[in-house]
Amino acid sequence: MPELPEIETVRRNVAPLAVGRRIVSVKADGTRILKNTTPEGMRMLEGSTVTGIGRRGKALIISHDSGITAVIRFGMTGQLYVCPAEFPIEKHTHITASFDDGSQMRFSDMRRFGAVWVFGKGEKDDCSGIGSMGPEPGDLSLTGEYLCMTLSGRSTPVQAAIMDQSAVAGLGNIWAGETLFRAGICPLDPCSSLSPSDWDAVAHCIRETVEFAIAKNAVTAEDYLGGKGRKYYDIDYLNVYGREGEPCSVCGTPLIRSRICGRSAYWCPECQPRKL
Repeated sequence: MPELPEIETVRRNVAPLAVGRRIVSVKADGTRILKNTTPEGMRMLEGSTVTGIGRRGKALIISHDSGITAVIRFGMTGQLYVCPAEFPIEKHTHITASFDDGSQMRFSDMRRFGAVWVFGKGEKDDCSGIGSMGPEPGDLSLTGEYLCMTLSGRSTPVQAAIMDQSAVAGLGNIWAGETLFRAGICPLDPCSSLSPSDWDAVAHCIRETVEFAIAKNAVTAEDYLGGKGRKYYDIDYLNVYGREGEPCSVCGTPLIRSRICGRSAYWCPECQPRKL
């Protein structure tokens, strides 16, 4: 599933090609990804010009001069890209917005776990979840003190806690695990067992890990359109995720896979010793 770094890659590749373009037509199918509108309702975007593409956590926010805002969540397999109209249409393309320069912005989603909301001018967004998100990894407010105050009273494993979007916006299973490896914190440890200095390390490593991931994900527009950077599962520079039994990159100890809230967590028992 794409997390903040991957969605930021999408934003950086799509924005230069979409911002300033007027939408001539919109075609959408009737799949469940449309949450507060219909294929016919999507046509309210026709005639409007894209004025900005922002990001909040794992969601993209597309603004238009008409005051309309579209919010996109990518689920497991959602992909957004701008291409020439003659570019081959992928099988699971659900939304196509045609621009005035002949290009198209397309959203595809093989597993259909993604979601799209469209809000008219002045319409309140009370359903996409953006308003309840916590601070971004790059926000100055995301400090060890903040994490300690927000999470230390929980008995939840720390990896699950920092994936709570109301606490920290944008982290998922992959980058939460990589963050804790850098911080030297076992993902199984309950939040209540962490010290203030542990939370300082987690806050620092959240920022460091996300910055690293965004830099590593950087691709050219040509490579992005060709698929590189849009396939979120093909990541070969991770320290622990998906590497059960492999030697730790730091100490050589075989990595362990555990289950936390139904998800796999990978960690090094030497570099991330359990507290309890």
